[in-house]
Amino acid sequence: MEIEIKIRLASEEHTARLEHALGGSPVSVEDQDNVFFDGVNKELIKNKLVFRIRVIEKSGKEPVAVVALKGNAVLIDGIASVEEEEEAIEIDLARRIIENPGLIPEAANSHRLLKKIVNRIPCSEGYSHMGRFRNVRHKYQWQDYLVEVDRTSYPHGTAYEIEIESTDPEKAKSRL
Repeated sequence: MEIEIKIRLASEEHTARLEHALGGSPVSVEDQDNVFFDGVNKELIKNKLVFRIRVIEKSGKEPVAVVALKGNAVLIDGIASVEEEEEAIEIDLARRIIENPGLIPEAANSHRLLKKIVNRIPCSEGYSHMGRFRNVRHKYQWQDYLVEVDRTSYPHGTAYEIEIESTDPEKAKSRL
């Protein structure tokens, strides 16, 4: 199970100050396009599951894509515990699915996690987009942690967040 510490930041100014305190220069920067899917009748969300395809672009590198299935999330005092499974997917296939979610059942024949999603919660009337957002993620090495600082763009504005994954979330949260 993945355990994350997530903390919302108030503004771009707070985010910039935090990044300066982390050393100023990230070890990597990712431009992420996050696309969420569900069955036409909301079968996945009714079962507290989230299905996402993320396309990640890093400067100077070819884009990559990842399928994720998340479920049973619990958030207590800024510490999120969530069952999450991720698997790389061929970038062209990911883009075709994003363009046409109806391809998901066919694509599941050659992709282990898509097959698991399709078999776990059948969506007999097909799949559709549930939402989409863009995110710029700056990654910093700080003490024993990889710290991810996100700027997430929504139609209504930008959200700022810091995220750390840890096997000892209480310790990581107190060190922050």
